[in-house]
Parts: sequence; structure tokens; C-alpha cells
Amino acid sequence: MSKPTKEDAALIIQLMTALNTPANNKAGKWLNTEFDVKNYDTFKAKYPKGSEGYSNFMKVASNWELLTTFVNRDLLSEDLVFDLWGPLFWKKFEPIVLGMRKEMEMPRLFENYEVCAKRYPQWAEQNPPKV
Repeated sequence: MSKPTKEDAALIIQLMTALNTPANNKAGKWLNTEFDVKNYDTFKAKYPKGSEGYSNFMKVASNWELLTTFVNRDLLSEDLVFDLWGPLFWKKFEPIVLGMRKEMEMPRLFENYEVCAKRYPQWAEQNPPKV
């Protein structure tokens, strides 16, 4: 794992700036305050395609897929991303994503996000909390 660079930091700032939109902020707030489903069937019933909840879920998951694709393609430091956020929200998203993959016949849907989430425990073990 390479040490984060100034270029990594600049890319993080660019991504955060680009993704700091009212719609993304609203989606993030929704995720933190309202999203409470534990399985795909409940998700589909509560947030059908076309609903605001479905759109919010897809915005947040797509943003994480973008970020983790850069990580998995060695365009952005895994160390920096994990130090900042870890696999944020993956535990909440996993049952929904797995259900979507099966139903939509898209086995690679949000795969970069999952790959990073699965690598995170080893990173966390090698990088204990600083405080």
C-alpha cells in the first residue's frame, strides 16, 4: 500500500467538492436519519423504483462506487480513503445491493464498494486508532 500523496489529497477535495450538491446532501441526510430497512424485500416495498428513497439510496451508493473504483484502480490511495471514512454505510447497504444484483441480473453492481468494504478490516487491524 503506497503512502497517500498530495495528488490523492487534491483528488479527494475535488470529489468532495463535485459531490457536495443539494441532492447528494439530502440523500446523505436521509440515509442517516430515515433509512432503516434490513433486507431487500422491505427496501423494495418501502422504496420502489422512482421513489425519493430509492433515488437517495442510489445516489449514496453510486458516490461510494465512484470513490472505491478510484481506490481499486490505484488512482486514489486506499490508505487515505480508509483513514477518512472506512467502508461507510456498507453494512446497511449490503443486503440491498445483493438483492438488486440478483433481481437486476447485474452481478457487478457496486462491486468496487464491496471489495473495499471487505478489505477494510485488515487495514483497520494494521492501522489501530490514533487516540
